[in-house]
Amino acid sequence: MRSFPTFAELEVKRNEINSRFHRETKPLLIERFQEFGFVPVNSNTKEYMVLTEASTGNHYLLNITKYEIRVEFEHVSRHEMVKICEISNLALSAHTIMNIIIQAIDCWLQYGVVMDYVKVQHLGVEG
Repeated sequence: MRSFPTFAELEVKRNEINSRFHRETKPLLIERFQEFGFVPVNSNTKEYMVLTEASTGNHYLLNITKYEIRVEFEHVSRHEMVKICEISNLALSAHTIMNIIIQAIDCWLQYGVVMDYVKVQHLGVEG
């Protein structure tokens, strides 16, 4: 008797979680991201958004893909990009995802430090 899941079983679980996320959680997050201050980069898609610092013009770029939500900081004058958050645990609630992203942005904004966004997702792996 095997005591571990097959790869096919892992894929089914992942696909169920992703489907639920894109159907139920993503629309809530898009609304909340816009309330926080993000705006869509273009009117055709709300999965790619930008938040601009008033004092510097620097950007926080948010991208929702099939398997992750990523936030990158763009230093406009130096043309530098830093990944400050990547959420791949799409089973998290909209509330938890928002908290992680807000904490990541605040940590970078206040201290210039990338927080341990892997640990706060409770993935059970060290990042």
